[in-house]
Amino acid sequence: MIQPEKNVLIAPFTHYKIGGVAREAYFPRNSGELLELLDKLSVSGTDYYILGGGSNVLVGEGYFNGAAILTVKMNSSERFPDHIVCGAGMKSSDIAEIALDNSMTGLEFLYLLPGTIGGALAGNARYDNINISEVLINLSAVHPDNGFKTFTANEIVFEYKFNSLSSEGWLFCEASLKWEDGDPSAIKKRMGEIDANRTDSKHFQLPSCGCIFKNDYTNNIRVGELIDSLGLKGLTIGGAQVAPFHANFIVNTGNATSGDVLKLIEKLEQIVLEKTGITLEREVRILGNF
Repeated sequence: MIQPEKNVLIAPFTHYKIGGVAREAYFPRNSGELLELLDKLSVSGTDYYILGGGSNVLVGEGYFNGAAILTVKMNSSERFPDHIVCGAGMKSSDIAEIALDNSMTGLEFLYLLPGTIGGALAGNARYDNINISEVLINLSAVHPDNGFKTFTANEIVFEYKFNSLSSEGWLFCEASLKWEDGDPSAIKKRMGEIDANRTDSKHFQLPSCGCIFKNDYTNNIRVGELIDSLGLKGLTIGGAQVAPFHANFIVNTGNATSGDVLKLIEKLEQIVLEKTGITLEREVRILGNF
């Protein structure tokens, strides 16, 4: 049985660099260990949360009297002529680097994408006009009640920031992604363009979790533009600030607490509702205790 580390500070595992101590933390290496761990926590009645790359979460700084399950060691990979099999805990950007090293194309859009493959699949991550669901062949997952199963891409409903398996409580373990032979110079050039675009956008200038709220494409509402139109860029609570470069980002200016960020999220929700009648939907996951 996988053993926990005790009283682990979670902040270093998040992009916000914010997060308190979890009573215990587990680092499973594969689907078998993860499933065994879920069974153990279920029997003991231990509260838990799952943390991948920490890119789309806000973890409370209060003591969490439960278990944090971190997938960072589920990072194996195996290469085939037309696809790569990768653990859910692999950094998305590392997959793009592996593809470049092997002169394979189709996965450049994962370069510098924050977080892990598991998180990217959970949120159907998109960059460079490509959703990760478009390159998915199949994935394996575990469920606290339903065990282990492999799903083909066409068995899963993917939408904007959504997939049907996550909504049913499945936790991703491994995925097969399509790639094909490519020109190394063209691959490297595209990755360089992505790097330049990321740098110009200043998205990584300060710690953040990326977009706080989901866009509403049904009603043609882009939340960053909406918040910006209300003059809220730069709004600050404690060390948390609505980013001057993107109004759907809240950044940690250096000393933000999780409470600062959460209060600013709630403030934005309140102002937008009062001024426009629009209820914002959060993209960021709130974990732990505040």
